[in-house]
Amino acid sequence: MGVFRGFGVVALACASLGACGAQAPADPGTPVAAAALPHPKPGLWQWSSRVSGVKRLCLSGQTLSVLDTRPGCPVVRQVVTRDGSYIVEARCAGGPVNRTYARAGGDFDHAFSTEVTVGDVSDHADYAYLGPCPAGQKPDDTP
Repeated sequence: MGVFRGFGVVALACASLGACGAQAPADPGTPVAAAALPHPKPGLWQWSSRVSGVKRLCLSGQTLSVLDTRPGCPVVRQVVTRDGSYIVEARCAGGPVNRTYARAGGDFDHAFSTEVTVGDVSDHADYAYLGPCPAGQKPDDTP
């Protein structure tokens, strides 16, 4: 019975969009200053990437490196979306990379994920807080 009730919601959504093939517009987000971008809790994090595997990183509490601006790539969109995700998109003039895109969302004290595209290469990474950094380990904010 619940499946059919859910179908009614989908049908209503299709009707409000005008056609079942139409997609709802993407959330454009609200512009946000660089200082308001997320700062993960300082400490030891497990980083799991589709491309690079699993690492442990000692983060300092600075802005995520994937959200940093890159030389020659002015930011064209820096927003926070309704779901609390942060997006930074830049267009690059010349060189092998013409676009960078990063999205970070989750609880930056416990667990979050990132989606990053640089040119034609994309990666997804998950972060999980493990606790304080081991004594003597210096922060390394770049995965």
